[in-house]
Amino acid sequence: MHQHNIDVCVIEDDDQERALLVKRLHRLGYTTVDAAGGVEGLRAVYEHCPRVLICDLQLPELDGLQICRQLRADPTLDGTYILMVTAHDRGERKKKALYAGADDYLCKPYDPDELYARIRNGMRYHRLHERLKRAALTDGLTGLWNHLHFRELLEREFQRSRRYGGVVSLLMIDLDYFKAINDTYGHETGNTVLKLTARHLRRMVRDIDVVARYGGEEFAVICPQTQRNDAVELAERLRRSIAEELCVPEQPEISINVSIGVASADDPRVHSMSDLIDLSDQALYTSKHRGRNRVTDCSQVGDGAETQFDIRTDEIDRLRKEVAGLSMRAKDLHLQSVWALIQALEARDGYSAWHSRNVTLYTRWLVNEAGWSAPMIQVVTNAAMLHDLGKIGVPDRLLMTPRPLDPQEAAVLRQVPLITCKILEPLRVFETETLIIRHIRENYDGSGYPDGLSGESIPVGSRVLSLTEAFDSITCNRAHRPGRSIEEALQTIEAERDRQFDGKYIDLLKKTIAKNRRRWQEQVDKARVELPEFVHAPAVS
Repeated sequence: MHQHNIDVCVIEDDDQERALLVKRLHRLGYTTVDAAGGVEGLRAVYEHCPRVLICDLQLPELDGLQICRQLRADPTLDGTYILMVTAHDRGERKKKALYAGADDYLCKPYDPDELYARIRNGMRYHRLHERLKRAALTDGLTGLWNHLHFRELLEREFQRSRRYGGVVSLLMIDLDYFKAINDTYGHETGNTVLKLTARHLRRMVRDIDVVARYGGEEFAVICPQTQRNDAVELAERLRRSIAEELCVPEQPEISINVSIGVASADDPRVHSMSDLIDLSDQALYTSKHRGRNRVTDCSQVGDGAETQFDIRTDEIDRLRKEVAGLSMRAKDLHLQSVWALIQALEARDGYSAWHSRNVTLYTRWLVNEAGWSAPMIQVVTNAAMLHDLGKIGVPDRLLMTPRPLDPQEAAVLRQVPLITCKILEPLRVFETETLIIRHIRENYDGSGYPDGLSGESIPVGSRVLSLTEAFDSITCNRAHRPGRSIEEALQTIEAERDRQFDGKYIDLLKKTIAKNRRRWQEQVDKARVELPEFVHAPAVS
């Protein structure tokens, strides 16, 4: 990529006029380069890549139109603003200059102030062009080169290594369990992890190395003139330092780890840039398969000679999508099976079954209002549906007691989320949901359990679920008391602002109820009607 280091290039065959213009430009603070002829001027443009070119139309060797056409044929010089000047004021010449690619046209003798104004316009055009070009080549979140430009840079380095010798190595880096971070803490936290990782990678590599965002949570590092063993050492340093040094300030409990695959262009299996990417990708997937948080050298990957003519990239992508679909369907089947267990609770405690349904519904209404993404909504509503499953392990006499629980009995019920987590632990498809359920008894001020988390360090799904669960517990009929009104529930919850509950989600709850009060009231009443034996239970203070 050309680097624009000179402000203005002046190509003018009149020595006196050229010297005077250059002198004036220096006074205005512009850096310049100048030439008397077309060939010399074209060479100066390619060498210095000026931001603005002032070019006379009539020149020896190459005229201004020929220079203009040659420059516009080179897309790397699109940002150079070309101002054509001439002693002729005929309209036909202007049209030819503009059709050749000139950005502006000025007739001699010109007003110096008008020329300077046009130069300022050219400099502004160049700055805008550079910003747009940078935006097209970089990832907006991390500031790294994007996937498209990564491939261009890698192809350039690969061809250079083939032409002049040397070795280019490639590191493919993937954040481990990134989806769980997104699902548990929200996409803003996920974005923070991506930005921290990108900044760390840039800081840890050499100036000649190229760091890019390959896509999603995957990064790539191009290492020119680097043998595979040296690339493996760099990969291991990156892996270790990311695990030891990276930390999200608001969620210090998050562990950030990466899996890395390393490949080099001198591997006999590499015949093209695509081969190099594929081989490093295979090494990365080997790291994932072997347990994550590790580096795999491409020498540890089979050569795949027996299948290299049978498997196509598009077929691999199709199979991956099918597997992802099967995984989601399997998760749905697990969810249906577990929900059947929850419904079995209805035979023991009707309140528990309605509580799970209500909390699921209230949670969905709340996060829809918050504008969460579809995957996040699904995960937190799954957690709401499953969170009371642990009541299967609680004796009936505690669930059905017509009096308030004593401290010892309350301590048993506090274990329900942890019992739920123990039941769900073998089902890896509910990994994120299990994490949310584990922390629904944490308090915003840090006084909760099981881990005493506080503030933003509590998973966002847990903070929402603790609020909707409390709302339903207050408004629903219980064995020892009738349900309270929505106003009483909101007052009780408000009293725990920034102590038990996150204040911003209390505000969201109030806003959501206010927007559709009738729907919320109908759901509260529906649960009470379905439990008539509790409606007339005496209130117990």
